[in-house]
Amino acid sequence: MKRIILVGLLAALVVSLCGCFLDPAEYLYEIPKQPEDYYELQSAIEKAMPEGASYSPPTAGDNQQAVQLADLDGDGEDEAVVYLKTSGSSPLSVCVFGKRADKYALIAKIECAGSSFDHVEYVQIDGAAGYEMIFGRQISDQVTQTLSVYTMRGDTMQELLTANYSEFITTDLDADGNRDLVLLRADAEQLGVAEYYRWKDDQLLREREASMTTAVTAVKRIITGKMCEDFPAVFVASEFGEGTIVTDIFGLRNGDFVNLTRSEENATGVETVRDYYVYSTDIDADGLIELPRLIAMRELKDDETSKNRSLICWYNLLPDGTERVKCLTYHNYSAGWYLEIPQQWENTLAVSRVAVYGTELGYRFLLVGKDETAELFSIAAVGGDDAKKLLEQSGWQKLTEKGDMVYLCSLGDGAADIGFNFEALQRMFRFIRVDWKTGETD
Repeated sequence: MKRIILVGLLAALVVSLCGCFLDPAEYLYEIPKQPEDYYELQSAIEKAMPEGASYSPPTAGDNQQAVQLADLDGDGEDEAVVYLKTSGSSPLSVCVFGKRADKYALIAKIECAGSSFDHVEYVQIDGAAGYEMIFGRQISDQVTQTLSVYTMRGDTMQELLTANYSEFITTDLDADGNRDLVLLRADAEQLGVAEYYRWKDDQLLREREASMTTAVTAVKRIITGKMCEDFPAVFVASEFGEGTIVTDIFGLRNGDFVNLTRSEENATGVETVRDYYVYSTDIDADGLIELPRLIAMRELKDDETSKNRSLICWYNLLPDGTERVKCLTYHNYSAGWYLEIPQQWENTLAVSRVAVYGTELGYRFLLVGKDETAELFSIAAVGGDDAKKLLEQSGWQKLTEKGDMVYLCSLGDGAADIGFNFEALQRMFRFIRVDWKTGETD
């Protein structure tokens, strides 16, 4: 796949002066000159902009620049795509500039209604060289927006699709090498519906739609990935009642687009953990997306800090509706770490807070039996100076460190009884990943 370059307002056309020698020495203090391409494109844009027009960059997604570069015609050289806003009945404009005789010129212009551009992507849909352009437009202050798909044919932009949507994502559900479209929208009763579009018979065809479990306004997160081996899918997590989310999984079963979780025996909803939503993710880094299910932990008598805690059982959902359990974890979202828990501890593990050093608190893990409770280990995160003092006390060891925090552990009397040691705890300990774009945790 050819490279797509997305840039800020013309900034990516500025190149460094590596390898240039300036003589005499005072030239070293001159402001570097922009390359000719920069000025040519800037001049072409200024000539094409109507009076009163302004740049109107997309407001969502990864591509939020007013000027973007993408190879739309597949000739190996990028076109410049400029997003503008003017006035009138069709105030939004998409202007495409290409090089003709080594100079930038306006080669195509799309005018459309709307108040702003939403989400923009450049992907291969029809299998031909070059990228198709997908952009959404906010029409009013309503949830529904309008999506358009264009492809370049010669020096013209040909429309492949216009549809209403609330959310959209591109993926390759049929594994043919081209990107497909999945749109989420509301039906006449305001219930959520997913629509599937793919390239077939030389056109972008709308396949059957599938119902969501919730209204489209409840959607919290959308990701793509493999549900199980060789089974790509779209995972849509939505709020479902107070403190609960449900995950709809859309994919192809026997060639038909379906919601793979619309079955009473498929438990795809989970409650929150300490005010954090638990989303589907590739928890074990095997390339498959796992779904979470909460399992209530044991509680300690007369210890309020041990109540309302949960383990998370992670599993893959198979096309026939059965589940494949992958692992069990204890996620401490507030502290930013989690443990992979042995399956045999599932029905006996309890966690409580414990005083560690001064005002610092740690977490104590215990196995609760029928007749007795055995302390396995404690974990605490403390600052560097406090960590040094705590390590001087007997029994504490350093697990790892991150930034200014040192993560320490202390093994309890029950650890030796089951053959559990420091190295086993190190293998269990992980940091929770945080999406740098959304701030959400996995």
